[in-house]
Amino acid sequence: MPNRYFYAMNLFYRCILLLILTGMVTVGCDSPGGKGSRHHGKADVQASAENSAHLRPDLFIAGPGTLDGCVGLYTYDSLNIATENLDVDKGEKIFATKASSFAFLRIHNHNITLQYDHAGSGVADKNTTREVYRGGDYTAILVTHKLQAQGETIIIAGTLEIIRGTQHFRVKIKGVSGC
Repeated sequence: MPNRYFYAMNLFYRCILLLILTGMVTVGCDSPGGKGSRHHGKADVQASAENSAHLRPDLFIAGPGTLDGCVGLYTYDSLNIATENLDVDKGEKIFATKASSFAFLRIHNHNITLQYDHAGSGVADKNTTREVYRGGDYTAILVTHKLQAQGETIIIAGTLEIIRGTQHFRVKIKGVSGC
């Protein structure tokens, strides 16, 4: 009986109905995590382990006014910025830290301040340090390797991982640290 109704419909309305049904099926298949999701089992775990572009830090020039004294200033490893051009008030940075106190970053034009986590942080060896910062829904893990010391300034390379719920963003960084 429903078949007769469909074929009795005006051709225009049949096309509209088919387009609507096709759209509903397509949206149901492509929705992440829903019942109609294409991803099952291991694919979901793999997708959550990949970088989430939503957590990619914005570049900023000047940090908060409380960022003074002994600081760490970090930028994307891929940017062609000389380390001597990284300063509290100049140079494009993605992450800034005040020694054993707090970290600052920007995501989608929102300033985010994270507090230093003493329990999760520590020295792995004489050249490698792991610092953990937490605040709100965010956790940042900064793993750095000392490359070179120039007076009170240390040139650093490593990784920055930002976590929010099941989303992760990990990127190679370079920077300077010192007083």
